[in-house]
Amino acid sequence: MTTSPSTVSTVSTIGEAMVVLLPESQLPVAEAREYRTGVGGAEFNVASSLARLGVPTHWISRLGDDGFGDYVLDTARHDGVLVDAVERDDTRPTGLYVKETVVAEDGDRRPRMHYYRSGSAASVLGPATLHHATTRTAIGASAIVHTTGITPALSASTAELVGGLSAALAPGAVLSVDLNFRPRLWEGRSTAPLHRLLDQASVLFLGVDEAELFFGHADAGRLFAELPALRRIVRKDEANVATTIHRDDQAAGTEVRSLAVDVVETVGAGDAFAAGYLAGLATGFTDAACTRLGHAVAASTLICHGDRPELVPDTDGISTIVEADEAQWASWRISPDIPLPWTTATAQGMIDA
Repeated sequence: MTTSPSTVSTVSTIGEAMVVLLPESQLPVAEAREYRTGVGGAEFNVASSLARLGVPTHWISRLGDDGFGDYVLDTARHDGVLVDAVERDDTRPTGLYVKETVVAEDGDRRPRMHYYRSGSAASVLGPATLHHATTRTAIGASAIVHTTGITPALSASTAELVGGLSAALAPGAVLSVDLNFRPRLWEGRSTAPLHRLLDQASVLFLGVDEAELFFGHADAGRLFAELPALRRIVRKDEANVATTIHRDDQAAGTEVRSLAVDVVETVGAGDAFAAGYLAGLATGFTDAACTRLGHAVAASTLICHGDRPELVPDTDGISTIVEADEAQWASWRISPDIPLPWTTATAQGMIDA
């Protein structure tokens, strides 16, 4: 498989990050007395993985001028994310959420999130954010700007922010949107702000199930007709395959089957897929190579309890992923108990310690 890499383009993501509290030993919240901390939030997750994959990445957001905000910034800087466009707010807090593991009716253990983000610093991101010098610099330098359907759901001002986002982009830049339709965030409210964001998108990530829930269908031809600015759809059937479809050649979609994974937890896998795919796009990879990299980073997230992968492929690992033949790709199984096929046992051991 030829990747045809070129100079890596800069990416910006726009959205909220939250501190994540995880009960030790995966106890229910009612029983937990000790917690581990992490950082989550869709656009932050994408920025973190992109930066760790070697893509220059700005994250545009607001944090409280508090210890949680310091922790988020420290995490971003550790991962290599560019944070000049992150504002601090001394009157509103950094958002947080608690993630517990519960036993579902079918006996499976699944994550359940409890959000404490109302009135957070990020909820007052707005149109004025786009006029700040640091934000203009970040977006002006970016060939790709990415956000999700979560951001316009946070508040009226965040809806206004993304409603005019395309006008702030540099000439020729791509606006990437992950649908990320969360019905609970829109309960009792009009989804018009999300439609306004989607009307501007040139790249759209969506799952078949959420597309059917939001649009009433997942048909690419109808989506291109409904969204005139859209040039590329990345459609995910979560269990099997991801397909890239271009407006100009809808009959020739590129399908790549996902890897076999011994799933530990699903939270953050969609963000990881988007990060891997966008890393390929920013590097000039083929559609198939972009999708493989998306699947690989998602698989790395599925085998851990955090919202982001504990280990991402380095340059050699990326080459292994995109250059593997079809038989190799189909043979790989991703598990927390064995080394990832694109890394070394030594590196894998670093995340198991």
